[in-house]
Amino acid sequence: MAHSYRKEAIMNALNAGVKSIEHGFSFDCEIAALMNDKGAYITTNLTAFDPGLLEIPAVASVPSSLAKAKSASETFAGYIDNMKECPVKRGFQTDCVGSVEACNIQIAYEKKLNNDFFGPFVSMTTLTSTGGEIVALSGDFMNPYPAGKLGVIEEGAYADILLIDGNPLEDFSVVGTGDQWFGADPRPDSPETIRLIMKDGVIYKNTLE
Repeated sequence: MAHSYRKEAIMNALNAGVKSIEHGFSFDCEIAALMNDKGAYITTNLTAFDPGLLEIPAVASVPSSLAKAKSASETFAGYIDNMKECPVKRGFQTDCVGSVEACNIQIAYEKKLNNDFFGPFVSMTTLTSTGGEIVALSGDFMNPYPAGKLGVIEEGAYADILLIDGNPLEDFSVVGTGDQWFGADPRPDSPETIRLIMKDGVIYKNTLE
């Protein structure tokens, strides 16, 4: 993977064999064509589009972080429109700012932005199967899950399952979205709508009974 903002850097990385571009805020249709040709992915931190990003203490109080955030903001004016016009495989990620509690709020808001920008079906794919494909790219040496498929529910795949009370294609909030980032109330450890959490066959939460 490569953490890239500028178009030239992204194109160079893809031509050098990089399979996952992190952020990629200068994304356009030329980049999309090369990504699809190379079988590459992009993971975008959509909370970077929040207009209050430059004002939060963790960014505003650190000159290097503020300069980086401003530089990034200048590059992604056309990102959403370009992604809709020339889609590629996109994984979910968030650059967490601040504490663990703040990160939970930010992740919930990131989910909301995914739905706002790209709709529920694309967002669910981003949150599930595409992420599994990206992890599998790490190969035999680094992949911690070599014995089965990821991101699918089928025989022989890893048993990582969430059961959700509701239909995210009709109401995306059931996956645990948040309507606000800055100033939002703390998030629960697990949303009530997520009724069962299973990882590698072990149940960590079950409110079905």
